[in-house]
Amino acid sequence: MNDLPRSVKLQHPPIRSRSSSAQAGRKVAIYFLAALIVSTMTMWFGFLGWGFIAMSQGLLDFARDFWMHF
Repeated sequence: MNDLPRSVKLQHPPIRSRSSSAQAGRKVAIYFLAALIVSTMTMWFGFLGWGFIAMSQGLLDFARDFWMHF
């Protein structure tokens, strides 16, 4: 069998403190990306809603023309 020690002592790397400007820049980037995603989703759902309304109007016009013809 192996004679390996049961506990392994790992050396911890030195903890680097981030500067407050780096943390602030990271927060700004995260907030910017979140705002970009929300605005893109809002525009996309608006575009889909506009397409649904246009399609509904076309179907209603077709149904009305069909009803008037017969």
